[in-house]
Amino acid sequence: MYSPNVPEGDDDATEPVPGMGPADDPGFGASMRARTHLGILRRLMLVLVAAPVLILALVPLIVQDGRGRFGDAPFWLYLPLPLAAVVVAVVAPRVPRPLPPGLPPAQAARTALMAFRQAMLLRFALAEGVILLGLPLAVGWRAELVFVVAFACGWPLLLWLIVPTRANIERSRRLLEADGAESFLWSELLRPVPPPSTDA
Repeated sequence: MYSPNVPEGDDDATEPVPGMGPADDPGFGASMRARTHLGILRRLMLVLVAAPVLILALVPLIVQDGRGRFGDAPFWLYLPLPLAAVVVAVVAPRVPRPLPPGLPPAQAARTALMAFRQAMLLRFALAEGVILLGLPLAVGWRAELVFVVAFACGWPLLLWLIVPTRANIERSRRLLEADGAESFLWSELLRPVPPPSTDA
């Protein structure tokens, strides 16, 4: 898990570009072809969004059917799934937490980027938890439909919460700047990532 605490003496600090925003986003597809923090993050999040689809495809091989395709799971067994989805929908959008005011621009930008990454991973864990909650219930009651319902409750949350669209990034930027600090989030997201060092 990423930590939003960034050492003040980071030698790799680059001064952020003030005033960058959604208009500087080259587009979802174009950004993923570029070696920027935003492109790398978008590629990672699309992989994470696709992972539950693979689990859904494997469910017929994992779950032993009970009475028929839908098994014999009682109605109350489905109730935790939408309830968990509602809790995630309320809690997950509250991260990241605001930045403390008064940070130097370079440190604020690095801290904002790490806080944004941490928030995306936390949101993923919460939304994925809704989906995975259905797996043991489906296996225990031999009912594939339980996992299908869990997927239907959790997968839209993944699309809404963790795909770094312009709107999603802007919501996170406003949260980071809620206490008056400037986050320079767009500047840091669009900053090129240096290639890995080849030094021995």
